[in-house]
Amino acid sequence: MKIRFAVVDDAAFLRELIKNIVVSDGGICVGEASNGDEAVELVQSTLPDLVFLDMVMPLRNGIETAKILKELHPSIKIIGCSTIDQEELVQKAYEAGFDSYLTKPFNKDQILKEISKVLPHLGESTHGRT
Repeated sequence: MKIRFAVVDDAAFLRELIKNIVVSDGGICVGEASNGDEAVELVQSTLPDLVFLDMVMPLRNGIETAKILKELHPSIKIIGCSTIDQEELVQKAYEAGFDSYLTKPFNKDQILKEISKVLPHLGESTHGRT
């Protein structure tokens, strides 16, 4: 798969885990961020196809960040990754622009399955850069 992706989570070990899983399947990591402000800057400068986005982060949470990212780049896909599984908050995440949602802990198969749901063409960068 030639998906260009970014990982946004305040926990470095989770960023590394997601990055390793997707890269091992052929994805291209264009960057990492540890908070919502960094995420917006990262997406603006790298234009990934997909962003893995945590819900609870410093400075700007996942819902606020998703709203901004979708406003700036409506075609970007967002997979939420969080320990929060309360139905009301998950619904708010989807309303904010999340395309999919994984509850931590998750495994490689779950991540790859969600990628194929949000990017069924598996691999063609929507921005033409690899």
